[in-house]
Amino acid sequence: MENAAAVELYTEARRQWREAVELGLYASEDIVYGIMPLLVKALSLDPNDLPTLDLLSDLLMEIGAYDEALELVDKMPDLAPDHNGYRQKLNVLVSEEQNQRRQIRAYLHQKRQQLTRKAVHS
Repeated sequence: MENAAAVELYTEARRQWREAVELGLYASEDIVYGIMPLLVKALSLDPNDLPTLDLLSDLLMEIGAYDEALELVDKMPDLAPDHNGYRQKLNVLVSEEQNQRRQIRAYLHQKRQQLTRKAVHS
């Protein structure tokens, strides 16, 4: 059963992140650090909530905290084995160092486009 408070925190964090992306502020560490506490609190209420794990790991990747993101992403394929997106994210994070940053940037760019595309169609 979903924790209603965790869902509410995730929803607010996602709204704030979508707004930051739409305004082109996704590279601002202040913005990212401002959103992350909502997700950390949501995970304290529901540690296996996949949307929260996904968004928090995206934010960690945005600020270059790849090891911390990997800790979250590492358990996502186990929680949703049929979700190829989580496996793709894991593969990007464990890619060869020389290609890793480029692959992560491309991955994040794609995720930001999906986020704003969904907002336009919602």
